[in-house]
Amino acid sequence: MPTAADRRATFKALHEAGRAFLMPNPFDIGSARILDGMRFDAIATSSAGYAWTRGVRDAEGLITRDDALAHAADIIAATTVPVNGDLENGFGDSPDDVIETVKGAIEVGLAGCSIEDYTTDPHHPYYDLDLAVERVKAAVDVKNRLAPDFVLTARSEGPVQTSHELEETIKRLNAFVDVGADCVYAPQLKEKEQIVAVLAAVDAPLNVLAGRKNFHLTRKELGDMGVARVSIGAGLARIAYGAFIAAAEDMKDGGAFGAFDRADNLASGRIDFESFMKARP
Repeated sequence: MPTAADRRATFKALHEAGRAFLMPNPFDIGSARILDGMRFDAIATSSAGYAWTRGVRDAEGLITRDDALAHAADIIAATTVPVNGDLENGFGDSPDDVIETVKGAIEVGLAGCSIEDYTTDPHHPYYDLDLAVERVKAAVDVKNRLAPDFVLTARSEGPVQTSHELEETIKRLNAFVDVGADCVYAPQLKEKEQIVAVLAAVDAPLNVLAGRKNFHLTRKELGDMGVARVSIGAGLARIAYGAFIAAAEDMKDGGAFGAFDRADNLASGRIDFESFMKARP
């Protein structure tokens, strides 16, 4: 098994290659082992995917720092590739809260993590710029002290539909880069023109979220544009839970069991799940 330092070094180098490496997001140990066995370059936790495994909603303060870090530790122990942590807003409003989260992320062996500027307060959903920057700077300072090659991703969660909104997002991303963020991420970026505008204005590796409806850019197109990293977010968990619910509805409402034929057809020739699980660490 690679050491935490090995995984950090590998993860850092992936961002420097500038080739839109793909970082899918498992939601439990089993899905993590499958992705590890498929030899993706890196994987990442998903706050929503994990929350759903606990039967709660995402980003409502129902998953604690300890919960998220324990989940990350389980994923790390079950895999061999670098693991990035989706650590929401750092599980607290203050820079000190963010410091504790990043320290914990490094201690459990994550190769990097993201810290977002979403407050979880529906009446004031985003931190004011000064506080958002102070929080990122605190994260950067602690990771530089403990593990300089740990990749700190700063996320701007705001909308980007209008030119003004996009300008505000770019302003935030640049402010995060100015205080040392290693990677930037604006989950609302979706259209090619928006992504190109951010790439032209922000001098840092950019993560793009591809695991969602009506996202039609390919990995090659993203790489040609200059995107460094492509994540899936809760996309795989959404597919898994969607299939589960659809099958349960078929049984309950129609008394039919054809969903299991469809599942067998999908798995046929792709993976022997039982043998695969036994083969993994």
